[in-house]
Amino acid sequence: MGIYVVDVEAAAWANGEVYGPLGTALDEELARRGLRSFTPAATAPGPGPGGMLGGMLGRFGRRNRPVQREDRFEEKVNRPYDGLEALCRAQPADWRCEEALLDWDVLVPVDFHGVIELPVPAEPDGDGARVRSAHRTAEAGRRLAAVLGLPDGVPRDAGSLALTNWFHDLDAERAAAAHGAGPWLDDVDAACFTALYLGAAEHALRRGCAIAYS
Repeated sequence: MGIYVVDVEAAAWANGEVYGPLGTALDEELARRGLRSFTPAATAPGPGPGGMLGGMLGRFGRRNRPVQREDRFEEKVNRPYDGLEALCRAQPADWRCEEALLDWDVLVPVDFHGVIELPVPAEPDGDGARVRSAHRTAEAGRRLAAVLGLPDGVPRDAGSLALTNWFHDLDAERAAAAHGAGPWLDDVDAACFTALYLGAAEHALRRGCAIAYS
């Protein structure tokens, strides 16, 4: 139950009722910008229709949990966003952290700036989709990770729910002893989301797949 950040399987782009039209519209817009298309063949295994933070606070209802796979990205969104939003706003405006990390329906491993707004939805009964580059999200995530002093021991792409479970089981005193104290322990929610979105974007870039909410 709940909402997850997941990778999107190739079959969903090729045949899905939602991702088929979304993929067509996205490729048309990428071509208009002189960029390469994002085709189903370029995606990696993993389910999922999704949503963005802008409409997400109203979406925390019941959802079917994605089927687990060892080679996929799947992390649960189950923490308040206040700390991450405040952290993003505290950074230089040209970092565009809040946009890159929170203002999207779908991330794709195509390098472009800004947002692509499409008239087709990224989830059943949704409105138009907002698509951003995983390159920009990864860049913003790395900057925030440095600000927080996020230690290397925090899992980012270690298998299904590895990050979710790690932060769920976090004991601050033991974590400080093992990984070092720092700003990341001052706001665990912000640290968790920073690691989650950084891991999701890096997974998209590493595997050539899209990321969405499910």
